[in-house]
Amino acid sequence: MRKYLYTTLLVCFCISFTYAQLPTKTQSFKNISVAVEKDTAFDRMMDYLQANDFFIQSVDKQAGFIQARIYKKSKKILSAKAGERRILNFILRSKGRITAISLNIYLEERMFGGDISDRSYYYEEKGVLEDKVAYQEILSTLQKVVEQ
Repeated sequence: MRKYLYTTLLVCFCISFTYAQLPTKTQSFKNISVAVEKDTAFDRMMDYLQANDFFIQSVDKQAGFIQARIYKKSKKILSAKAGERRILNFILRSKGRITAISLNIYLEERMFGGDISDRSYYYEEKGVLEDKVAYQEILSTLQKVVEQ
């Protein structure tokens, strides 16, 4: 009986040790740090977003929050996807003279149905975008603009 108990405990210990060693899901591609104070970074980001046709939806400077939207048309001819709307949430946190900027992108695809004469458009929610390239494009450009 004790042999089975010790064997079971040993197996449970090995399994828990294995799960503890598994890497956790990191979201580092959604974050950058800039060597600028938070208020300066916030103002420069707002200027950049407005100059580059982002629709500023919500702003809270004290909390360090910016929500912006952008629409990208689909270039595919034979597709039901007309484009996509990306909602960008920026959070700025002050760490002394360094500002940490995190970005989260929510994706909605604009689809159409029906026939050529009677089209109906609707948005299909796709959730939080996990495309590293999309995040890197925006964050690398923002890092250059903010640190200038």
